[in-house]
Amino acid sequence: MKFYNREKELNYLKTYCQLEPNSILFVYGPKSSGKSTVMRRVIKELSEDIVFFYYNLRKYATPTKDEFLSIFFEKSDKKYLPNKLEFNLGVFKFGIEKNQDFKNLSLNDVFAKINESINAVIKEGKKPVLIIDELQKLKNIYFNGEKSLLNELFNLFVSLTKMEHLCHVICLTSDTLFIEEIYQNSTLKNASEYYLIDWLNRDCIKDILEEEGFNEEEIDYAINYLSLPYEVSQLINNKKLGLSVEETIRRWINIEKDRLVYLLKSNKERKENLLKVLSKFKEKIKVNIDDFEDEIFEDVKFLIKNEILFYDVVNGVIKPTSIIEWEAIKLGGGKNAN
Repeated sequence: MKFYNREKELNYLKTYCQLEPNSILFVYGPKSSGKSTVMRRVIKELSEDIVFFYYNLRKYATPTKDEFLSIFFEKSDKKYLPNKLEFNLGVFKFGIEKNQDFKNLSLNDVFAKINESINAVIKEGKKPVLIIDELQKLKNIYFNGEKSLLNELFNLFVSLTKMEHLCHVICLTSDTLFIEEIYQNSTLKNASEYYLIDWLNRDCIKDILEEEGFNEEEIDYAINYLSLPYEVSQLINNKKLGLSVEETIRRWINIEKDRLVYLLKSNKERKENLLKVLSKFKEKIKVNIDDFEDEIFEDVKFLIKNEILFYDVVNGVIKPTSIIEWEAIKLGGGKNAN
């Protein structure tokens, strides 16, 4: 997909990678807002000066302990080597001895090997940056039956960044409930930062559509509904396939409306509360978290988990995951959703 105008985000992340490591950076935003695309562009533009250890966990089913080790480590006589699954990107993964038995690898051993790889990069006069896309997929992995891999990783990341200033750690996620957990985690207090990659703005979408040959009427209609890079790209493709702008957008809204109605019908025991939550978006697209009563907050979280709503934890605002979703809420989240 074409890289759309994200100069502000690109410049922020490029600059961040070149500063001295001092905190963990969590890059968050709605699903399909372009987080991974922007990060991959950063890697391409800085890969001559920086060694990026990049792990895209969205490529995998939720990993087990053994699978985590095989994803993060490559058996080799080198301390770090190209990540074969991301070969075209020119990123790396941690090296580990060829005779190493993963089954007998303790968590301390794991962290020692990560440190060895990072220090090998520094010894060569380069800067290491560790990037994990969808880090929350490691939540349910435990070592020795009791040590949470994710909690222990956070301790390691704080050491690598804030304490020793050895390596940047950047975590990407669209799971805002996970971000909420992180935001409240005392271990990460004063050791983490948060950067939102949000919807494309209307002017940007207008410029893209003009460049792609859309006429004024099509653009005026489209900019009222589009918000995500994926939608812009798909609208361009659909026009080439002979579908009108209005037909494409109306189809998307109907699909999301039907999905929402199905969700409501499948959860009858909480449907009344879900409708109370959705009713707050009838007139406005953003709602402050304080405007949700305590008795329906679990239902707010349910809609966030099901990617109907997006929670901007840093700014304390909840909104639909896209403008298309907002239109679907106004159609399918009414009192007539029986």
